[in-house]
Parts: sequence; C-alpha cells; structure tokens
Amino acid sequence: MPKIKCPIPDCEYETADLEAAIVASLLTVHSTIHSSLNAPTAKIEKVKRPSISAAGTSEEWSYFMSRWSDYVSATKIEGRDKVVQLLECCDEPLRKDLTRSTGGSLTDKTEETILSAIKKLAVREENTMVARVTLHNMRQDRDEPVRNFSAKLRGQAGVCKFVITCPNCNHEVNYTDTIVRDVLARGIADPDIQLDLLGDKNQNMTLEEVTQFMEAKEAGKRSASRLLDTNAAATTSCYKRTKQIALKDKNETCSYCGKKGHGRHAPARTRKTECPAYGHKCGHCNKDHHLEALCRSKDKEKLPTASTDTHSYEGGVFESLCVLSDIISNHHSNKSIALDHHLYDHLSDTWIRKRSKPQPFINLIIKSLPEDHKALGFSLNAPQRTIKLPAMADTGCQSCPGRN
Repeated sequence: MPKIKCPIPDCEYETADLEAAIVASLLTVHSTIHSSLNAPTAKIEKVKRPSISAAGTSEEWSYFMSRWSDYVSATKIEGRDKVVQLLECCDEPLRKDLTRSTGGSLTDKTEETILSAIKKLAVREENTMVARVTLHNMRQDRDEPVRNFSAKLRGQAGVCKFVITCPNCNHEVNYTDTIVRDVLARGIADPDIQLDLLGDKNQNMTLEEVTQFMEAKEAGKRSASRLLDTNAAATTSCYKRTKQIALKDKNETCSYCGKKGHGRHAPARTRKTECPAYGHKCGHCNKDHHLEALCRSKDKEKLPTASTDTHSYEGGVFESLCVLSDIISNHHSNKSIALDHHLYDHLSDTWIRKRSKPQPFINLIIKSLPEDHKALGFSLNAPQRTIKLPAMADTGCQSCPGRN
C-alpha cells in the first residue's frame, strides 16, 4: 500500500508502505496529537489590582508596593496604561485628595511622580522609635500559629529600619532577623515552649531555626492534647457507666434495714457506716445486721414491713434537715416542704447541700433487777430475760420534723 500523509494541513507526518489496517491505526493514533493540541486550555484567573487608602502605615505601604510590582509584572502594562491603573488603585477619598493636591489631570505624569504623591497622602509620618517600641510590645495571640506570628513580626520590623553602616567599610548591615528572633522568643504565648527554647544548648539559632523549633514543640503539644482528649473521653464514658450502675443500685431498698441510699446488697464496709441495721441482732433469729421487720427466717411472726413501719429507726436516719410549714391563710391548711441536709461552709460563707454523717448506735442490754421482781410480786424463780437493743447516742440537738 502506498504511503499516506496526514490530512491535517501543514502537517508533515507520513505513514510507511504498510498494510491498510496498520496504516489506518497509525493515522488514528496520530490524530490524537492534533486533538490534544487543539484542546481548550484552562481559563486563567484575572490578576487582581491592589488597593490603597489614606492614613496607612509604612508597613501597609511596603505591602502595597510589593503587590503593585507583582501586578505590573503579570499584566505587562507600560506607559500611560500603567499610570491609569496606578491611579485606579487609590480609593475614592485618596483619589480626590490626590487630584486636589496636584491641581489637574494626573494621567500625563510619570509613575514615579504618582507614587511619590500617593505616599505623601497615604502614609502617616511615623517615628522610627515608635515603630520599634510597637515591635517589642507585640505578643502572640491565643491559638495563633508561630509561623503567622513570625510573619507579623517581620512585617512590623520592615519599617523599623534595623540597618547600620559599618564605620570601616561603609557597608550597610541589616540586623532585622536578629531583632525579630529575640522578639519572637520573648512574645511566645506558651511558657513551656519558651522555657524549652531558652534551655536549649544551641543559643545561636537563626530566626528560621527558632521558628522551626517552636513549630515542632507546638505540633507535639497539639498532638498530645488530642491523644489525652481521646483517652479522657473513653475514661469518662467508662466512669459514667460505672456511676450509673452505682446510682441505680443506691436507689434500691436495702434488704437489711429497708432504707434507700446505700444499695440493696451493699458490702460490709459500706453498711458499717450507712446502714442503721449494722450491728443489730434480730430478736427472731438471733442473727446480726438486720432488722426484725426484714428477717427472712421462716419461723418468725408476721410483722409489718419496713415500708409501713414509719417509726422504725426514724430518729436514727436523718435524710432531711427540717420541714418548713407554709400556712395558707385562705384555706387554713399546712403545706410541708422538705429540705435536704445542709452544712454551713465558712470558707464560701454559704449553706452547702451535703449528706449527714451516719448516726452513732450502741448496743443496749436491758434486764430486770431482782429487787423489781420482788416489788412487783413476781417469783424470783421465774426466768429472767435479757434483751439487747440498738440505741442511738443522741445529744438532743438534732433538728427533728415538726409543725408550726
């Protein structure tokens, strides 16, 4: 088969003398090159023109000049167009003052003349020492990255003129980085990172080395705090589950005294301080640590339950401090409001809600005397019974429920 050229004009591609199927494949592959060359390119974002307003600082003017230089380089404007675009960078008040000060049209002026006129109106006159004092008083804000704080210091130091002329060679020495490094070390918000920096053996680090050192410490503390937050959340969740189980158990009625607050089957060390039945010997089965009303012995007599025995050890467990009586004059009826137990805290000068301490109980042994038997007419040969009862050591100063 003869050689076949590419059908695209001005294309010099030509196939070899091969079979028809191979020639068709070669032309198909070659056509993809033209397709890629003719494909539409991505739309480039238009370069934004910088802006400037009156009453700015020297730092803002330096930033504007950097932006203006980049804008001119990207747009490649020259001559009169450059002056027009420079004037458009000014906001309306500045443009009006600029026109008034020059007294006429500005488009026929040179770029240097316009820049000089803009700087006179847009930049406030500043004392170099004021700018330096401002730099030394700068501090890192909370949650501000170290790199951002360092960039802010560099911007302020740019107008401080940290340049000195060498007396020997008349060469200008710029020591801005050294001052910024010291201000960065002084203005860091985290005292731990500051101590680590001051305690490092390398005391001749450059500004960039100090910034990297602080960034590494900052990243480490941030990662550690996240890890601690995760562990704390897991611990808190486990603690909450345990607390809920314990609270549910405390709300159940004690199987030894019939009261709530220390659980249904509390351990001995808990019942020793909170359960009023601890140390009491049952009068039915002669076993310790439970009341007769809750005795589970099959041979005991039927007694009222703890829920109906309103007088059983009522004076031994004080869940309320007192009862207030609110007399309603219209209906002449009393409305009782129960208050929880409170203690007065002298440090905070207020009453604090707090559970009362367990009441002290002693075992009291009661028996009749022979003289009393004789005086009452009983036979001395009759068996004498000895009864052991728990008694509360009450001083009589407890606040008891009552009515007005």
